[in-house]
Amino acid sequence: MSDFIVTHSIDENKFFLMDGENKIGHLGYVFDDDTITVLTTFVEPKFRNGFVGKKLVDQCVEYARDNSYKIIPLCSFVDVLFRKSKRYDDVKKVK
Repeated sequence: MSDFIVTHSIDENKFFLMDGENKIGHLGYVFDDDTITVLTTFVEPKFRNGFVGKKLVDQCVEYARDNSYKIIPLCSFVDVLFRKSKRYDDVKKVK
């Protein structure tokens, strides 16, 4: 399995999952004050089910923690991860 890396484009409001030079996934968000609202997470079908989507979420969470931001998980994938694990409770914004 390849070593995937995640890059962050603040200008595009996206985290990109990279396999070498190829973008194979992304996490899109909007930012308001101190809140990141995750709108979508996408991974190319042939790379799914290998926890690579979680890499995108974890990178977003790390960014939020480093900057004292909260996250609203509108994306269903992120919402499920947040509900299944307490490890995201410090960044999850309660409505």
